[in-house]
Amino acid sequence: MAMRVLLAEDNPHDAELALERLERSGLEVESAIVNNEADFVRALDTGAFDLVLSDFHMPGFSGTEALQLARRHPSALPFIFVSGVLGEEHAVDMLKQGATDYVLKQRLERLPIVVRRALDEAQERRSRHAAEQRLKDSETYFGQLVDALRDYSVATLSPAGTIESWNRASEWLFGYTAEEVLGQPGDMFLLPTAPGPAASLTEQLARLDHGSSLVEECWLRRKNGTSFYASVVTTAIVGHGGALRGYSRIVRDMTDSRAAADLLQAAKEQAEAANRAKDRFLAVLSHELRTPLGPIYAAAQALDLRRDLPPECRRSVELIKRNVEVEARLIDDLLDISKIVNDKLSLKLEPTDLAGAVSGIADIFREEASARRISLCYQPPSEPAIVQADQARLQQIIWNLLKNALKFTPPGGEVRIAIHRPEPGRIAVDIADTGIGIPAQALERIFNAFDQGDAETAQARGGLGLGLAIASSLADRHGGVLGVHSDGPGQGTTFTLTLDDPAGSQAPAAAPQDRPAAVPEARPAAILLVEDNEDTAEAMQFLLAEYGYTVDVAENVSVARNSIDARRYDVLVSDMGLPDGDGLDVLRHYAPQPGQTAVALTGYGMEADVRRCLAAGFAAHLTKPLDINQLIQVLQRHGHC
Repeated sequence: MAMRVLLAEDNPHDAELALERLERSGLEVESAIVNNEADFVRALDTGAFDLVLSDFHMPGFSGTEALQLARRHPSALPFIFVSGVLGEEHAVDMLKQGATDYVLKQRLERLPIVVRRALDEAQERRSRHAAEQRLKDSETYFGQLVDALRDYSVATLSPAGTIESWNRASEWLFGYTAEEVLGQPGDMFLLPTAPGPAASLTEQLARLDHGSSLVEECWLRRKNGTSFYASVVTTAIVGHGGALRGYSRIVRDMTDSRAAADLLQAAKEQAEAANRAKDRFLAVLSHELRTPLGPIYAAAQALDLRRDLPPECRRSVELIKRNVEVEARLIDDLLDISKIVNDKLSLKLEPTDLAGAVSGIADIFREEASARRISLCYQPPSEPAIVQADQARLQQIIWNLLKNALKFTPPGGEVRIAIHRPEPGRIAVDIADTGIGIPAQALERIFNAFDQGDAETAQARGGLGLGLAIASSLADRHGGVLGVHSDGPGQGTTFTLTLDDPAGSQAPAAAPQDRPAAVPEARPAAILLVEDNEDTAEAMQFLLAEYGYTVDVAENVSVARNSIDARRYDVLVSDMGLPDGDGLDVLRHYAPQPGQTAVALTGYGMEADVRRCLAAGFAAHLTKPLDINQLIQVLQRHGHC
């Protein structure tokens, strides 16, 4: 008989992969796929399903909402999350809220095992419920049934709480024969409780209304003195006319389940500790990798400002800057993938010109494409294409896709970019190349983190294999889809980003210019630069002076405090990690007044680092290696020009 599955999934490709995985394992599946609340509730109400599978993130309808609806529904179907971004913390929380289990999309091979286990457990729960219901029908049938149950101790208690009947499973579980326990109090198996008041059996039974049940878990002891962890269900039994006849008590040994729960809790705590350690490691790694890049990039920018630099030297400077930017991008990718996995990546959605974003990124890559003898073709549409997006993250998607296309296209090849509307209400960007293509077996994992296809290609092209994974996750966070098509090796590849195309969106505000308009003409703003790296401090002091600012340098907290006491600075630019403290110590002493601005400059770029700096009072948080234009733009926004 076919298993009936209700699948809540907004990505048709992911839905197909999940169902295919179940069928390949030998399960016969009938499915209904929904992607919104109304269809989900309507499907539940049909009562025609054995199981619910649900994504965790869906536009307008979250997996949490689906779980809540399923839990409130009388069918009580097993509920399994199938998600690509469900972190350990969210997974444990969903299990506490009633989810049966979860499977990562990157590990779909686990799905058949989890589904079979969930169905078995659901069948067991239904059997147990049916047994309890049948116990109430008649004493004769009750007697026949309870003796047939091997895993459930079933006893009846008198209205006063003494044992009146004792099935064979009770003898096996507790070690007492019926003759030894009949007439004894029903709480004779309880372990001694801790000091303090505790409700007696009589008090517990008094709380039960006619026909109601009390469910509890506790430690019980056997005749031989050993203990076991038990699930106990006590139900008030009523006869004809509603008179209380006594109580049924069903006991099941749950020691193995308790041990498994304890192991799960220990694993959760270990995972949380490992996650914290990983975050600390990434933060330190980011800082240690960014710090030496800072003076290199600053020195290259300083050289770039020189008008007398020979052309061949200027090309070398551009090469240095370009490779420092690539290294910084790799560090950012590591931090981004950590945010995505832990569901800590936040977006600021606003009307954004998709065509303008694509044009800007294409212009940046034209020089690289030309140097590699690759034709980069893009004809912007005649009018803006406005979408709801986080502008920086939208640019990151296009950047990663275009960088990938150039990376895998040989000299003499071509990369084409096109914006089109595949259907009403949707807008798409195609980035097609004539490069090495993708084998069919690699297409299904192309968006997996750290996966670059075959080992030979990965070794030859380099990189971490994070760009496409990040782009796919960012597209999903925007309510869009990132798709890929390739006819095979040597046939090129086309990536398509599809987003909602809302009607009537207003055009976004003009993006800031990449380079400051001019050297300030008013009184030069006085800047205190707190930086313990001598090379970085020297290069930044030169760059800021070139833009007309007066700059003093302090190499630690102590010198910074003395400098602040000696004169008034319009701007504080401070590193966060200093030999005798941190940037927060300097900020507290600076205590910016109206007309003064504090900027954090650091190699620590985790989300928590940014929040910490902004909450402390810094006007901006900039990461190393610093593009001097970013700092100048911050200063200009705060009136220091």
